[in-house]
Amino acid sequence: MLDRRPIHLKLVLLKILYFSLSVFLLFCIGTSNSYAQAQKPHLDASLFKEGLLELKFQNSWRYQPGDNLEWANPNFDDAGWYTLDPIGLKAYQMPDSLWKGYGWWRISFTADPSTIESIQRLYFYSWGAAEIYLDGKLVTTYGNFSPDSKLEKTYSPDYDGDRPMKIMAKEVHTLAIRFSNHQAKKNFQTFRYFSENLGFNIGFSSEVRAKFSDRRYANSLATLSVIVVLLSILLLLHVLLYFKFRKEKSNLVITLITFLFLCAAICAHILLFVDLNGFSNPIISGILNSTAFGLGYGFLPYSLSSLFKIKKYYWTKHLVWLALLRTGNYFINIFNFILFDATIILGVIILMVIIMRIALKEKNIGARYVAFGAIGTSVFLLVNRMINADIIALSTSLYYLDLILLYISYPLGIYIYITNQYGRLFIAMEQEVGERTHQLNATISDLTRTKNELSSKNNENVLLLKEIHHRVKNNLEVVSSLLALQSAKIDDPNMQKVMLASQNRVQSMGILHQKLYQGEHLAFIEMKNYFENLCINILDSYNETERIKVTIEMNEFELDVDTAMPLGLIVNELLTNSLKYAFPKGEKGNIELSIRELSENNFQLKIGDNGVGKSLDTKANGTGFGSQLVDLLTRQIDGKLSQDVSNGTMILIDFKKQRVGSGHISA
Repeated sequence: MLDRRPIHLKLVLLKILYFSLSVFLLFCIGTSNSYAQAQKPHLDASLFKEGLLELKFQNSWRYQPGDNLEWANPNFDDAGWYTLDPIGLKAYQMPDSLWKGYGWWRISFTADPSTIESIQRLYFYSWGAAEIYLDGKLVTTYGNFSPDSKLEKTYSPDYDGDRPMKIMAKEVHTLAIRFSNHQAKKNFQTFRYFSENLGFNIGFSSEVRAKFSDRRYANSLATLSVIVVLLSILLLLHVLLYFKFRKEKSNLVITLITFLFLCAAICAHILLFVDLNGFSNPIISGILNSTAFGLGYGFLPYSLSSLFKIKKYYWTKHLVWLALLRTGNYFINIFNFILFDATIILGVIILMVIIMRIALKEKNIGARYVAFGAIGTSVFLLVNRMINADIIALSTSLYYLDLILLYISYPLGIYIYITNQYGRLFIAMEQEVGERTHQLNATISDLTRTKNELSSKNNENVLLLKEIHHRVKNNLEVVSSLLALQSAKIDDPNMQKVMLASQNRVQSMGILHQKLYQGEHLAFIEMKNYFENLCINILDSYNETERIKVTIEMNEFELDVDTAMPLGLIVNELLTNSLKYAFPKGEKGNIELSIRELSENNFQLKIGDNGVGKSLDTKANGTGFGSQLVDLLTRQIDGKLSQDVSNGTMILIDFKKQRVGSGHISA
């Protein structure tokens, strides 16, 4: 079945574009929301909007420069005054000849009794100073009016509620405003169209409006708090994404947009925290707010093109210059403000629709979140601009909702998209990790099985080697027994001695094989225990266990078989030689045997007795076979033989271990 979601998203984007075009037309042809012209306007319930009735009556307001308290009298004839509406009056709209920094405005009106009864409060908004007179009586003051600019204290519009006021029923009512705003013209010269109005807004509010105005500060602070908290969280998350994935340029652009929107939101609500005047407010609420939001909004198309890697629209990064041009347009008026703003908004919407359609064609999963966020920001911006231009009116709750969505829609949509993308990436990575883990476990299982097989085979080989050593030892025992039987049948004493020597040599090799199959290591043998068994066997064979004492002074250590076998035969020959020749005539004696480590893999064998000794040039007793065997075996282990006959006989053999492995001498 075909997937219809991309087609559905395209239709939605087209509908949003058509809606934006319609709003654009309304935005361009919209007129100020002023009531019907009348010399004496009539107030009725239909003029209230959410409990507020603003006195926007064209050609009904009268203005006179100067100051005279008699002008507060409702019976004063103001027919000769200038017709000049103060509502939204800009400094450049006030002729210099009519404005010396102060003047009076008057308006007379009639009203239904029910309307008069419903009026409970007075609404006033201005950056000047005013005294409000109703039917000749001073109702309230805003700031400190004065014809002298030095004594004037202008009013700073804050988020306080409307002031209580009750109108007494009569046929005709007259509202007179004694007003001053000395700095308005000067502020306009400095800030041009960013400057605050010279005039004022004024109206009456009912109970419905009164409830809202009492909570105006709390509602505005709550709205800003929601915007700031959400944007701060999104800013932190985008910053983390930027530092985590610096190669993605879109993360930096989106972070910058979020930061600019956050700055714009704070600047727009700066009066919640600071009291400003007509000079300082345009800097923060006007220039900084407009520039920050304009820069952030101008980056939207480029952020989309960089996010979806649509390189042919990378040129949209230059749209940020339009934000600076817009700010400059407020200082040097080249284009109509409303038309210029509407054109920029519409152009950005069209670009974003085009980029999003390309992104959807390329099947960027989750692009719909970005589409609704980006285009939604533009739509909410259009709605906000139309509210400010009095083209449309929204309820207070919808206005606050529009304001929140205006600032957070795009950063939130982008974050949802990014988290969706990385979520899919992490899921894919988890699946790959799971597959790799499964493969690794299978490999480990194979290795474990192979290890077990090798271990089993190794155990079999160990048993086989031990069996071989055991059989060699048994065979040597057989050879030794045969030599003993043969020796018993020989009458010649010399031949018996030769047979006994051969028997001892065979037994020394048999003891070594016995130690090998009884020990834990098949390639190494513990030498001290081996020498002890070897000496006992030799002493026993010559029946010298009582007369001759052999002392073995060495620590336990292991040597490889290739070294231990020749050493065993050498010790057998030298020990046999001492027993035969060192202690004649039945003398008792001592024989010392030891091995010590000279350096790594270098050792020294020492065999000495306290017998009669011999001369170095004395001819060897017997056949000399034993001496030849010792020399041969010493060369086999790369040894060097030396002897000392000054006090008995001491043989020293320095040798190297034939195979590096186990065993230094243990302490």
